Amino acid sequence: MEPIIEVRNLTKIFLSRRAKVTAVDDISFDVNRGEIFGMIGPNGAGKSTTFAMMSTLIKPTSGSIKVSGFDVEKEGDRIRPIIGIVPQQYSLYSDLTARENLELMGNLYDVPKKVMKERIEYYLKLVNLEAQADRFTGRFSGGMKQRLSVVSAVIHDPAIIFWDEPTTGLDPQTRQAIWKLARKFNTEGKTLIFTTHYMEEADKLCDRVAIMNVGKLVALDTPQNLKRASNSASLEDVFIHLTGEEIRD
Repeated sequence: MEPIIEVRNLTKIFLSRRAKVTAVDDISFDVNRGEIFGMIGPNGAGKSTTFAMMSTLIKPTSGSIKVSGFDVEKEGDRIRPIIGIVPQQYSLYSDLTARENLELMGNLYDVPKKVMKERIEYYLKLVNLEAQADRFTGRFSGGMKQRLSVVSAVIHDPAIIFWDEPTTGLDPQTRQAIWKLARKFNTEGKTLIFTTHYMEEADKLCDRVAIMNVGKLVALDTPQNLKRASNSASLEDVFIHLTGEEIRD
């Protein structure tokens, strides 16, 4: 498999007047092109910090990350146009309509007007929001906001999608819709990297899962291999065995 993200000896240390915290401690791994890659771990495990460094949001203390061959520290401006970030909190403007939110994101990425118009219509239909296109998003339900937030992150057709806790707080029906959307993006050739604390989500969606604990990478493999190696019936059992932590919603 060809890696699209290469992480080598990555470390992130946060300093304050009172403490020195090693959030990520000398980890190395690859994300393969075209896979769905999940990151799970207890609170404070370092997964969100790793996620933020891979997506150019914060800089490493040491080590290196290459995204599609570009260095995150030196070539962030080459990386940002080829990635899309779906944050846990909705990245929408409540005083704009759904269509206007998508137009704003398209303009930020210099998407040509004709292409942008076609994509907006396509994505609104894809997430069943075409009838809501001209409503202010401040009046949308949580599920509607999540679906719109997702497509606003891909309006520029990125090769890689970073997705932070994709279904937190969503009802089962909306969660299934988000899973379906993730699979569709993946079948179109996009690489997906997401954090989640839902073990079922990681098990069903991911080609491979990275489990982190106390800043360390403690396991990385397919869900099937992780369960087989620990003689566990579920990914939740693997998680508890490796981290000593119960799953918390």
